[in-house]
Amino acid sequence: MSRKSEILKHAAKGARGIELGPYFSPLAAKRDGYNCLYLDVFDTETIGRRAAADPFLTREQAAQVESVDLVGDAMRIDDLCRGAGETEPFDYIISANNFEHLPNPIKFLQGCGRVLKTGGFLSIVVPDKSGCLDFYRPRTSLTAWIEAFFEERTRPTYAQIFEQVSMIARGAGDDASAASLSFVAERNLREAFDDWSRKRSEKDEAYFDVHCSAFTPNSFRLLLTDAYFLGLSPFIVEEVIDDKVQGGFYAHLRLDSYKTFSPQQTAAHYADRQQILEQIIVDEANVLEAERIAQIFENMSQRYARSRIGRALAMARAFELLLRRRDVKLVKPYIAVRSSVLFDPVFYAERLSFSGDAAMHYLLHGAKEGHDPGPFFSTDGYLRQNPDVAQKGMNPLAHYELFGRKEGRKLAMR
Repeated sequence: MSRKSEILKHAAKGARGIELGPYFSPLAAKRDGYNCLYLDVFDTETIGRRAAADPFLTREQAAQVESVDLVGDAMRIDDLCRGAGETEPFDYIISANNFEHLPNPIKFLQGCGRVLKTGGFLSIVVPDKSGCLDFYRPRTSLTAWIEAFFEERTRPTYAQIFEQVSMIARGAGDDASAASLSFVAERNLREAFDDWSRKRSEKDEAYFDVHCSAFTPNSFRLLLTDAYFLGLSPFIVEEVIDDKVQGGFYAHLRLDSYKTFSPQQTAAHYADRQQILEQIIVDEANVLEAERIAQIFENMSQRYARSRIGRALAMARAFELLLRRRDVKLVKPYIAVRSSVLFDPVFYAERLSFSGDAAMHYLLHGAKEGHDPGPFFSTDGYLRQNPDVAQKGMNPLAHYELFGRKEGRKLAMR
């Protein structure tokens, strides 16, 4: 199922819905026949101007902006609906890449509960902190959500602004040789602190948009199930789907009601909660282990780099392959596979009872047959983690060495 289909699985075209902040690319597009209202902090005219001035949008994309029906803060979704005369309950709400920006998530969840019909769905798309700019930030706790709710918070705090700015992560890129992980933190701690001090002394009330929450799929599930148990949210977590290609995940929440848990239901909640807590720890350990192993291989590759003669041989074989196949696109993948520290020609040849150029065989045949290039790389595992690579028919090891490592994709171990 495609990303769009997964997000829209509970949004039938004939149903009534609301989509938050669609900008120029709504998922439930009116032009596609969806009976959907759009909510944004900006009105249609303002969004149109912003889209026209956006250097990252084409003229055709900017022209796709559709009219905004509800103008205001998403945390006041129930008030906005009443103000627009929308008193009939909706079937679904779609929130794509804005939930993490909300200063008061509990208020938003309660507001959504007041405009949806029982059994309706709130479908949310959010980034996974283990693969985005929040990489080094701590997981958001229910404590933080409750505090924001009790304080009736309407904007990010100075502390949240400082945390994101001072801990923002980017792909290691050229710093990869000096970094132990796939991400490095920006070097702006002093600037972030000075800005916090200035905002505090000047009582600066300007809205500064940041990620107020940072999640992994399981930490998100924990927040929502605990909020439901405490009566802070009326939503049951129907499912959470991890999307490793997009670097985020989808969550479908079903509107139930506020209720008192029976002793049996309480016991079941705590049993489920313990499993989620344990899985969060396992997830974090797996991320760190994968990063550690990748760095070991990177260090090995640098320390035991191929000699100039070895590189010359690799180039010769690459051009031999080019002449034989008459396909220039195979040269870089061949060199990437042959020079990869994850490729072990002896390991490969022994398991296939094969003699010849192992790198060439793996590139042309072995990966398609599901064979692994070495003891520390899983062909099928990498393709499962990255279905876009499988869809394009790319060699998994060549993709990892040419693109995946720089993009922060995780190593698939055997």
